[in-house]
Amino acid sequence: MKMKLSRNFTLAEMVATSHRKLQDTPTLDVIQNLQKLCVLVLQPLRDKVGAPVYINSGYRSKRLNAKVGGVPNSRHLLGKAADIHCDNLAYAKVIFDILIQNPNVDKVLIEKKGRYVWVHVQM
Repeated sequence: MKMKLSRNFTLAEMVATSHRKLQDTPTLDVIQNLQKLCVLVLQPLRDKVGAPVYINSGYRSKRLNAKVGGVPNSRHLLGKAADIHCDNLAYAKVIFDILIQNPNVDKVLIEKKGRYVWVHVQM
């Protein structure tokens, strides 16, 4: 059975990576942080857009964070950040506008690399 962190988000999707050998099992503290992120930030976002929200990156181990070029003090290391897949810049702006209204959000960024666009959100 998948561990649900909120109605629409699971632990598996919050730790998923294509670099499996670099990902550690999250600690209980990290899992609790991921649950707070899902309940207070990601689930309200999903409820507001009325459609699935796809996570590119949630929790990252130190090795994985280094491999993907994350900053050394990334909130991903603590389970307090997520990168949300966006099909285009217009959709990223919609997601951004919703997230900046959430009082539980510390930072929201629209990021782009080549043809890939995502929104980084952290608590």
